[in-house]
Amino acid sequence: MNRPRRLRGGARAPWIAKSNASVALTYRSAQSIVCIAESANLEVGARERHASMAEPESILNAGDLLIQSSSDPARPIVTSDNVPSFPSWKGIVVVLALTFAVYAPTLRYQFVHDDRGQIAENPAVHSWHFVPTYFTSHVWAAVIPEELGNYYRPLFLLWLRINDAVFGNHAWGWHLTTILAHLITVFLVYLLALGLKMGGDAALVSALVFGLHPAHIEAVAWISGVTEPLLGALLLASFLSYVQWRRECTHEWKLISLALFALALGEKETALTLPALLLFYDWIYGADLPSMVRGPSKGADLLRNVGSQSSPRSLPSAGLTPSKLGSIAAEWGGALLRIWPYFLLVSLYVPARIYALKGFSHAVTPLSREQLVFTWPSLICFWIRHLIWPVGLSTFYNFPAVVHPTLKNFIIPGIFDVCVGGALLVGARRNRTAAFAAALLVLPLIPLLDLRVFVADDFAHDRYLYLPSMGLAILTALVLKKACVGEPQYPRADLKVSATSLISKKVRAGPQWQGIPFSMLAAALCLAAVLSFGTVTQSFYFRDNLAFYAYNHSMAPLNPAAESNYATILAESGSYGPALEKFNDVVEHNPNYWTAIYNLGLTYYKMGNLPEAEKYFLEAIRINPQKADEQFYLGMTWFKSGRTDEAIASVRRAIAINPAGFAYHFALGVMLESRSDLTGALQEFKEELAINPEQQAASAQIKEIESRLRGR
Repeated sequence: MNRPRRLRGGARAPWIAKSNASVALTYRSAQSIVCIAESANLEVGARERHASMAEPESILNAGDLLIQSSSDPARPIVTSDNVPSFPSWKGIVVVLALTFAVYAPTLRYQFVHDDRGQIAENPAVHSWHFVPTYFTSHVWAAVIPEELGNYYRPLFLLWLRINDAVFGNHAWGWHLTTILAHLITVFLVYLLALGLKMGGDAALVSALVFGLHPAHIEAVAWISGVTEPLLGALLLASFLSYVQWRRECTHEWKLISLALFALALGEKETALTLPALLLFYDWIYGADLPSMVRGPSKGADLLRNVGSQSSPRSLPSAGLTPSKLGSIAAEWGGALLRIWPYFLLVSLYVPARIYALKGFSHAVTPLSREQLVFTWPSLICFWIRHLIWPVGLSTFYNFPAVVHPTLKNFIIPGIFDVCVGGALLVGARRNRTAAFAAALLVLPLIPLLDLRVFVADDFAHDRYLYLPSMGLAILTALVLKKACVGEPQYPRADLKVSATSLISKKVRAGPQWQGIPFSMLAAALCLAAVLSFGTVTQSFYFRDNLAFYAYNHSMAPLNPAAESNYATILAESGSYGPALEKFNDVVEHNPNYWTAIYNLGLTYYKMGNLPEAEKYFLEAIRINPQKADEQFYLGMTWFKSGRTDEAIASVRRAIAINPAGFAYHFALGVMLESRSDLTGALQEFKEELAINPEQQAASAQIKEIESRLRGR
């Protein structure tokens, strides 16, 4: 049997422009359709639901390569979608290069914000000795072991350890690996769009929008934000491997997908949404995938489907009959059987997480159910606005929980959310790629609705939009392609179809450059310019801590964390007057805000105002007695005030809370030595040296005390 011949590479078919002859579906062509359908075991047309969601291009993709030219029956009619003339690898290289160029300035940036505590001052990141503890504790355990955490991310800590071993305290290397993780994710988004049969041009637009979107600044320009690109890369790679397994039925791909999913779970807890995404994919695209169980040929169904589908129909509105319910149950049951190993991995992950965190999660901010519901509309509106209009971005926002719903903070955002949700639903009912993109946009946001696991007034962050923006990028490409190229209307598969008519209806975009319509190319370039400008001009504040906190305080002056952090950096730079002013302003509006009160005491301690330092340290202990640093600095304050016995007791309480606290044992050793307790002091100095082997002062004290003890 003569199979239709495919064009190689991206070359155009020269006979298309010349031939206006009619073409026919010959008997041999019909046989080819049936044969190919049987070999692939396609299920197109087997279910009415999938037929109703299918785009016209997906219906005729198989037929495009099987319609024979009367002048050369072996040659198929080739359209711009199935064989793009522009080499796709060149296009994605351009997108990746542009993305790298936009984020290249961050290579000069320093460690900022949580980078200090999570990387620079985190002993667990600086030694391979701590690696086993990554799997048995929360991500901040080495810094604040006295607190319960909600983040179980052993793979993320391992990433930090590897970067530290390679780059040390050179921030440029950390920024480079963060950018590379983002570039890998951009490339995978491109592969995802290609796999969704969007065409090479739309796939490039998807990658372009995702790579340059300003909402990713926090995830890419900030070293600690690398959790998002890493998760995106692992989750997409696992998903694409699953899709490859579904298409080829080779179990190697499924094993690769499961391994990547396991890594994603260890990187960030949002990976738990992957099984749901796989279920949606199987539901939307399952009829086009090879059956996992061999059955009767679907070739006739495919041939009949090509002849009957002229345009996508809306989803059926008729009521559910028992047969339909049974069909739906069978489909979902089959999908669950296919992805049960993913649920098995989840069942192994959950106990490990509970063991490490001493619970699956812990409430940080006490919010009632009513307050949660009242806050959701404003939060969802925030996410939508920053996805479609990413202007005025920062790391902190004035976003308190909604206690009393009003027209402004509840009703109007709720109406807006419903309108956007309705638009997504309409698009999903008309186009299955849009349906999948909507699922990809919504699913990663659902776990974020439990606001109780976040610090008060710190619910909204742009980095949480990293995964959802993949869905937005695909939707943007779909809209742009429809606006610039149009949506073709396919004729019924009668015995004769005009080749010229088919091609003219397939591509209605007018002039092209390298196979890309000029209108779509111009729109993509304008979009790239706007997104690049937004990213470059809004990422500057990550260059150092002073710029970071000053900018965030200016953008969110009512956010207590932003103002307190800005005051802290002012105090560290020696600007005590402005720092005290900011701290007092925070305490005035938030009397029980522990961070500001503790930092007020620390600032007075550095200034030498010991009575005021003691006052605020005691107040901080009253608010939260389980913090080690407040006990330690209260002890240091008493020691400098000549109250050594009280100081020793306070430092011992700090050590009981955090035995590995930096310089805790050293300070206690100095206090004991001042009391002539040389044996006790020697023991404390040795404890300090065991925790911090590079502590030269402790080593010197050990030698001195041992010499004094030998001289007795």
